[in-house]
Amino acid sequence: MQRSMGERLRAAREAANYPSATKAAEALGVSLSTYRAHENGQNEFSAEIANRYAKKFGTTAGYLLTGEASNKTAHPAVRIVTSFDPDELDNEGFAEDGGENSYSREHWQPQIAGATPEVDVKLGAGSGVVGEVINLPVGSGNVTGHKIVAEWLIPTGYLRNEAKASPNHTIIMEVIGDSMQPTYMPGDRVIVDLSQNQMTTDTVYAISDGYSEPQIKRLQRVPFSQPGEVKIISDNPALETFTVELARLTIIGRICGHIARK
Repeated sequence: MQRSMGERLRAAREAANYPSATKAAEALGVSLSTYRAHENGQNEFSAEIANRYAKKFGTTAGYLLTGEASNKTAHPAVRIVTSFDPDELDNEGFAEDGGENSYSREHWQPQIAGATPEVDVKLGAGSGVVGEVINLPVGSGNVTGHKIVAEWLIPTGYLRNEAKASPNHTIIMEVIGDSMQPTYMPGDRVIVDLSQNQMTTDTVYAISDGYSEPQIKRLQRVPFSQPGEVKIISDNPALETFTVELARLTIIGRICGHIARK
């Protein structure tokens, strides 16, 4: 049976790692009542709104409106690692609601106990690089994720108490490019908490526009802007600062720590 428009919207939202309609509405800059009415099927939405949702959730407007296209984009939003509840899987390893499963930290077993994975994705201080993707077996199916290229032994107490990060949602990523110099140099690593994928404070985040490779940038909210806007700042003073609607950004995670080559 083909899903309804609202059901497709909900599936896209969950696949993009937004755990609730509230979080999605905040990221999109729309009222919760408006978004909920679209997701629960009370109101249909226009092609313009579908395009806005599609950009944020990494799908296509055509899929949301009609279901004709696959829930993929020609230039998919960068979803480094997403998670799902293993208790929601059926006996064959697929989600009981019919949704697709994604690679999660739960599937990765470190060679060094307590280690944090470094994934094969480089955060661009300029343009980023998305590396090799691997398949992992789950039940009779497979889930996909980025290859683990290294393991870092970072104390859990440091991650939780000092970095203010969730150890179970933390990964390491390499920085390339010069737009964040002198704060972040090429070859430095950063600690990224994927669970902090909403802008709650002005700081440094791993971001994507939903189409290009991921970048590391400083974000600063523009006061009193409606819809909400944010400044995308490069620490390199030679580079320009951009202002965009917050809803147009995909925040991959907050930068919680810095491993520098000093």
